[in-house]
Amino acid sequence: MTPFPESRRRPSPFADVVLALVLLVVDAVAAVVALVSGLDTAGYAFFDTGASTEAVSVVRPVVYVSAVGALVLVSAVVSYRGGAIVTTCVQSLAGLTLVLGVVIGLSAEHGGGRPSAPSPGHSGPQSQCRSGGDNSECLGS
Repeated sequence: MTPFPESRRRPSPFADVVLALVLLVVDAVAAVVALVSGLDTAGYAFFDTGASTEAVSVVRPVVYVSAVGALVLVSAVVSYRGGAIVTTCVQSLAGLTLVLGVVIGLSAEHGGGRPSAPSPGHSGPQSQCRSGGDNSECLGS
């Protein structure tokens, strides 16, 4: 007696492709809903043009989208166990894309607070010379 019976059938190729496309649309809608919901709970003002968006953290939306990415990867495992090869590949790529987006989002959050390097030729506020003369004409000297 074999542990896995051979009576389990694989879906037809057409059904596999249709299932992959339907799940891909569901994944995209779920990711957008998670992103918007996360931005809303983080305090982002969608329709207020005068609101400052600099203080809004992307951690909460990234966590929401990562949960959707985890669910997509779980659905890839389920489709693999069901024998739907095309669905497994599409769901794996979609899940990995969402997880990669999470990694990029978190790195942008932590890397965005660093000040940029000054441009070449910038003398800064400590040495503003008025006419390019000697040190007596420069502020702070």
